[in-house]
Amino acid sequence: MLGGSLCDKAAEDLRMRIIEHNILVVSKYYSRITLKRLAELLCLTVQEAEKHLSKMVVSKALVAKIDRPLGIVCFQVAKDSNEILNSWAVNLEKLLDLVEKSCHQIHKETMVHKAALKVGTQ
Repeated sequence: MLGGSLCDKAAEDLRMRIIEHNILVVSKYYSRITLKRLAELLCLTVQEAEKHLSKMVVSKALVAKIDRPLGIVCFQVAKDSNEILNSWAVNLEKLLDLVEKSCHQIHKETMVHKAALKVGTQ
């Protein structure tokens, strides 16, 4: 009897891995898909498809957002943490350049205003 339950467990594990693999394949080809269509492609019910998809998102095997009222899944490409930090650094550098230019313009206007006041008092 122990062999039968072990066999059932192995069969269930295989089924889970196949479903996970198929969800990953779908995520490569679709950026948006309805839950209903995803369930059809996986030969599952909508609830089962959502459950497996949610489990994969929580385990970070996949990046996706589920709009439950509309029943739409949006797959996204996982970004590398270095890529995120580099883009943040570039944006911060642009922001600091704008602040520096603004400070320079303010200083220039202040000098022009002071010079105009000196000329006006003489």
